[in-house]
Amino acid sequence: MHIVSPHAADLIHEGVLAVKFKMTIDDIIDTVHVFPTLSESMKLAAQSFYMDVGSLSCCIG
Repeated sequence: MHIVSPHAADLIHEGVLAVKFKMTIDDIIDTVHVFPTLSESMKLAAQSFYMDVGSLSCCIG
């Protein structure tokens, strides 16, 4: 897994765990994500496989 950004350290751990434990999209969605942080974007990315995340109350704006 590779992440290149100023805040990569805030995201890399979620991706590494997902790869190491062979997590599915549903596993990632069901994982408790700290809110509000960049790591919650992993959950939103996973949810986007099933729904329009732009319609969620957290994402309207």
